[in-house]
Amino acid sequence: MSHEKPKVPCMTWGAFMQITDNFWPGPPTLTEKDYPSLTGKVVIVTGGNTGVGYQTAKSLAGSTNAKVYIFARSEEKALAAIRRMELEVAQEYNKNKIDVHFIKLDLGDLTTIKASADEFLSKEDRLDIIIHNAGVMTPPKGSKTAQGFELQLGTNAIGPHLFQKFLDPLFIKTSKSNKPGESRVVWVASSGHFFSPEGGIFYPDPNFRNTNFPSMRIYGQSKACNVMQSVEWPKHHPEATNVISLNLCPGALKTDLQRHTGTAGRIMSGLLHDARKGAYTELFAALSPSITVKDQGIHVISFGKIGFNRKDLKDPANTSKAWDFLDKQVEKYL
Repeated sequence: MSHEKPKVPCMTWGAFMQITDNFWPGPPTLTEKDYPSLTGKVVIVTGGNTGVGYQTAKSLAGSTNAKVYIFARSEEKALAAIRRMELEVAQEYNKNKIDVHFIKLDLGDLTTIKASADEFLSKEDRLDIIIHNAGVMTPPKGSKTAQGFELQLGTNAIGPHLFQKFLDPLFIKTSKSNKPGESRVVWVASSGHFFSPEGGIFYPDPNFRNTNFPSMRIYGQSKACNVMQSVEWPKHHPEATNVISLNLCPGALKTDLQRHTGTAGRIMSGLLHDARKGAYTELFAALSPSITVKDQGIHVISFGKIGFNRKDLKDPANTSKAWDFLDKQVEKYL
């Protein structure tokens, strides 16, 4: 075990209240009737075959004219999800055809991500919105990615970091022809970021191989990374003046994300909301005209309100260090 113990900032009253608000957030503030048409636009939703990602992709398919790409690990499950989506969109939106496509993506294996991005880039000449939705929460202790990273850090933060790098050139090129704020990169974080180590990442042992740390706090580290990615992305792409990079907590939701939470998750299930509500959070972040290019790194909470992130995760020294750390993990796979 590591002799150095991770420090976690004390929970503030404001943070406690924001976390509590997840359970009683009020109605969505931006719904299908408010969404722009997105005609001619291309949107990526990772993890769009299940849970809130599925609902986000379905809402886009049903209420807009966007071309939607679902990136997910399982082709079988994703194609089944698209078939189900077709039926539900016809029933719920009275729309008989959807423009939804699948590309395989395994965020837990960095050696495969370039091929996934290249497949997309071979098919499209524009990219308007990226929603980094895919993730895992509190898997069995010791779970790792193909490269040996702690599974949550690898899947929730390192994998998306690499994926975004491959998409950046087309994404930024597209943004130059869009109006300010139409191009967005949405990092799906969580209120769990409040439980992360001080500074966001426990650098002495980021994979917690030799450090005993509660599983929810390890999850929090991966979500703190997403917060810091949203803050740092614009700094590394100053030419992308029309892009908004932001992060969110989709809400307290009933999704597959809770499959590893055990008894605690079952106890809390009565307070959780349907995954569809979480789609309203994600699409508020992706589409709301009230968010502008001046709002880089802003935090959206359920179901379409502006919240706040823990202060140290917005500190430039910490966000820069985290970005450099993530860059180092992916550099050999570029």
